[in-house]
Amino acid sequence: MRRGSLAISLLALAGLAALPGGSAAAGGGSGTHGPSPRGSAAACAGHTARDLRLTRLGGPRARLSWKAPASAAGVVGYRVQRSGRTVGQTTGASLVLRVTPGRVTTFSVQARGGVGHGKGCWSKLRSRVQFRPPGQVASLRVLSAAAGKVTLAWKPATRGDAPLAGYRVMRDAAVVGQTHARNYVLKLSSARAHRVTVSAVDTRGHLGPASRALEIGAGGQGSSGRSGGSGPSVPTGVSASEVSEAGATISWIASKADGARITGYRVYRDGKLVGQTPGVSLRLAHLTYPHTYAVAVSAIDADKRESARSATLSLSTTHTPPGGSPLIAAERVTDTSATLSWQPGTVTASTIAGYVLYKDGEPVGVVHGQSSTVTLASQRSYTFTVRAEDGAGYLSAPAPAVTVVTTHTPPSTPDGLSASELTSQSVHLSWAPSTPVSGNIVGYRVFRDGEPVGQTSEPAMTLGNLAPSTDYEITVVAVDSLGAISEPTSALHLHTAEPPPTTGTAQAFLLASTDQSFHDLEAHYQQIGVVYPTYFNCLSGGGVEGKDDPLVTGWANARKIEVMPRLNCQNQSREDQILNTPSWRTALIENLAALCREHGYEGIQVDFEDAPSSDRNAFTSFITALAEKLHSQGDKVSTIVTAKYYNVPTGRAAMYDDAALSAVSDYIFVLDWGLHWTTSAPGSMDEYAWFKKVAEYTATMPHLNKFVLGMPMYGIDWPNGGGSGNPGTPLEYEDIVALENVFGVLPEWDSTALSPHFTYKDGSGVRHDVWFSNQQSVGARMALAQSLGLKIGLWHLGAEDQTIWSLPQVAAG
Repeated sequence: MRRGSLAISLLALAGLAALPGGSAAAGGGSGTHGPSPRGSAAACAGHTARDLRLTRLGGPRARLSWKAPASAAGVVGYRVQRSGRTVGQTTGASLVLRVTPGRVTTFSVQARGGVGHGKGCWSKLRSRVQFRPPGQVASLRVLSAAAGKVTLAWKPATRGDAPLAGYRVMRDAAVVGQTHARNYVLKLSSARAHRVTVSAVDTRGHLGPASRALEIGAGGQGSSGRSGGSGPSVPTGVSASEVSEAGATISWIASKADGARITGYRVYRDGKLVGQTPGVSLRLAHLTYPHTYAVAVSAIDADKRESARSATLSLSTTHTPPGGSPLIAAERVTDTSATLSWQPGTVTASTIAGYVLYKDGEPVGVVHGQSSTVTLASQRSYTFTVRAEDGAGYLSAPAPAVTVVTTHTPPSTPDGLSASELTSQSVHLSWAPSTPVSGNIVGYRVFRDGEPVGQTSEPAMTLGNLAPSTDYEITVVAVDSLGAISEPTSALHLHTAEPPPTTGTAQAFLLASTDQSFHDLEAHYQQIGVVYPTYFNCLSGGGVEGKDDPLVTGWANARKIEVMPRLNCQNQSREDQILNTPSWRTALIENLAALCREHGYEGIQVDFEDAPSSDRNAFTSFITALAEKLHSQGDKVSTIVTAKYYNVPTGRAAMYDDAALSAVSDYIFVLDWGLHWTTSAPGSMDEYAWFKKVAEYTATMPHLNKFVLGMPMYGIDWPNGGGSGNPGTPLEYEDIVALENVFGVLPEWDSTALSPHFTYKDGSGVRHDVWFSNQQSVGARMALAQSLGLKIGLWHLGAEDQTIWSLPQVAAG
């Protein structure tokens, strides 16, 4: 930014439209169809791309994909926009785009060519990719121990979407330190044990998952194994089949795990280990005839804990097992159970002691009878068989398997859907719980005008993001644990109320290039009287480029906020032609008046900068003619002027005749900052003594009630002492706070400049100076403006210090 002796520019207002403010693994969603302001829904039907989806790729990239329009004849390609700006064109059905992880962004696709296409019909998707934090720290261990301390070490964590800034160490759930290295000296209590974890942290302050906890005893010895549990249970139902002198198959019922998963079973013959298997059966070989063996089985888990051995099976190669294959059949199959029955087995020696029931090839229990009712999951297929077992533990051959397919009945329709606490933007819904036929009710899905808007586990939901004065149709369905959905409730018809109007007086800029700016307006609208969206730029010939955002404009209008879009015109050649070429000037005035009529604006804000002092009279004449045109149709003019503390004859501020402009303008917005800028040395952008001189000069102007004292709500980070060779980076307040947390610095308060600042060294050892605005600095300037009878203006809505809105000078009402 260039400066004259006392004049400043708007600190590159257009450039600040791209200030960083994003946040974060893959997101997706389906698109919504809708015409632009120039395309009606009826005209666009069948001509818009369908099923927009966003899929994250590697790095800061995502693929936006879609399906062709229902009426695809003649389509030759697609135009793609991100946040209202064209970012590509393709003949295919997808485009790879750069995205900011964590930032909600609106993507739009327009089918081009053919009848009905390219006429303002767009499909839109509002989505984001999730921000990836760092990965989990692995292999946390004690590297060495000494009196009262240990040295910890660990393997590096993988980075997420931001670079790693270091590792945070927690002892007994409390943070005890942070380091850039992969080791840390930890102090210990000599009288107690400690539980330690380590998490990676990135440069934006995001923490990765904590490492596996390391238990460190009072002597400094660490262990990170699984704790708790007594090991697996003893296997039961040990039995034998296919017995001969060549071998026998030993089977058993699976054990239950306790603290760690079961990894296998050990088989002992005559007290000696003869095999291990992950399954529930093992073939013993090389038996002799006649001979009797003692067989037992134990379970072992992932922590190497072995259960006690099972009851001993006496395995004799001379024993005759039960004969026959008892036939099995399924009866009374329901959603969640089946009753199985089978014919009796036969024995030549001993007696039938029971029947081993198998489900999907695995033994599930011994049944003392000829039928069993088993609990099953609904809408599933199972295979069952059965083997007779005699008193010595020998099994018959398996019966021919029977297949059971369970049914599944959806839950009942929720009853009694009703609404309460209906406002302009939300409503509380409630209904009677649904009854599951099988499974469990896991949630209730709410539909607005036929589209799902959310799911809740409780029979109630507060539905937000509603438009004021709008009709809605609400229905609810129940969802069970297998995904079955009930019939919908009868439709509940709602009509939302008018929103409470603003009672605020602050004037604020809204960046049309970021959704975050609009969300900030939503949060604080009752404190804002005039909003200046950055919609438009001037063109040659008096033309205007840019477009209205009907969401922002309509939302603000509904709340009685004056919407006066900013016309950005900071090209000296173009400004000169507009101010001194009658045809250009007339064309621009007519175009601006038409925009107000078309979109219902309360007026236009004009931001001309960089014009020479010789255009002073021409600029006043232009604003006078524009005001006359807009006033004739009931609209207003807001004129931006740069800061000065006397009537300067030269420099950038000389083109503004503040007194004359105030006679015809409805608002004069004074940009009271810029003493330091991105290519200057570091310092406060609006050092208080200088800010005060500008404010006091402004207060001497006629029509004082029209003057707005503008003040910034962001900061600048200068490396290496700043200057043109080391330009600073404009930062949102939330990014400045993230820097403080990452580098562990505390801001200092400059009692002369009345501004906060701090310094830090980055990972390369480069010194940075950061000056910024916060509640304390902005509050001092607001109090000055109020004492002088000046209105308050703010650049810009977005990620500023949110406590600014608690200041009494911007209180609602």
